[in-house]
Amino acid sequence: MVFELTDALGEAIAKALENQDKKFLVDAKNSALVEEDQNACPDGDRFYELPPWDSADGFSLMEDFVNGLHSPMAYTDLQAALRSGKGVFRGFKDVLKRYPLIERRWHYFKSRALLTYVNSWYNSLRESWGLEKLDSEPEDTEDLLCDDFTFSEYDFEKDRQNALGLLNQAVQEIGAEYAAEVAQSFGELWRAQFEYNAQAQKGFVCKTFGGDFAGCVVWSPCPKDSSKAVLIEGLFVEKKCRGLGIARELFERALDSLQAGGAQWVIIANTFVPDLMQGMLNRSGFKKIGSTWIADFLGDLNALQ
Repeated sequence: MVFELTDALGEAIAKALENQDKKFLVDAKNSALVEEDQNACPDGDRFYELPPWDSADGFSLMEDFVNGLHSPMAYTDLQAALRSGKGVFRGFKDVLKRYPLIERRWHYFKSRALLTYVNSWYNSLRESWGLEKLDSEPEDTEDLLCDDFTFSEYDFEKDRQNALGLLNQAVQEIGAEYAAEVAQSFGELWRAQFEYNAQAQKGFVCKTFGGDFAGCVVWSPCPKDSSKAVLIEGLFVEKKCRGLGIARELFERALDSLQAGGAQWVIIANTFVPDLMQGMLNRSGFKKIGSTWIADFLGDLNALQ
């Protein structure tokens, strides 16, 4: 007996897969999920068994999620939970509660993975019924970044101290890896650059819906009277919010705004550019000249060399 896998039925099956205490069947006659009992037994006609799913599958799904994370703090803590042995699932959930934004992404990741799995199973049934397969990838209807954060223009009076706080956080992180005086040197250079043309600074800030400062990008004309060249003086993201796409979103908004405003050259003369950011700069059309990264919206970089 053929049945239609509606959105509601697919979601119910995905949820039932995680229930290790009860066994469910699809009632093809009513296109509904029912518990297996003496009145409902798998027969391959009206009552269909759900695809197999056990704790090992659940663990593999958690591993896939963690391995795809770019948030260093959450990645480290979740990896530790996965390697803890006893109580892995409870430990994993407990760690996620410390990272609400990562927890939200986990539920979204898990939901999409389970629905893809259910759709693939349903396609195998359709094939046995002599029907054409359907697209097994669920529609992506969420923009998690915009659902979790707000983006607005940088306000020198309101946002300056928060931006400096993130700068100081970055300096402390360097201090954890290198000698204290090295970190202090970077800090002095960053602050001097940040203060270079502070009153003329523009940019964007990112905040959580709770109002917490999550990141910012700031720039100003360089030289101070320039109408075509700007210096990006800071691109910072709160440590707990990294790996969620905030830096990329801030950076893309900055470039769009600068190009629309008539800037020709965008300069990043930072003394410390992380590897991940270098990849983003390359993809955005920046070129490295000495120790400085620069983008030319009019494509005339050779004139600078």
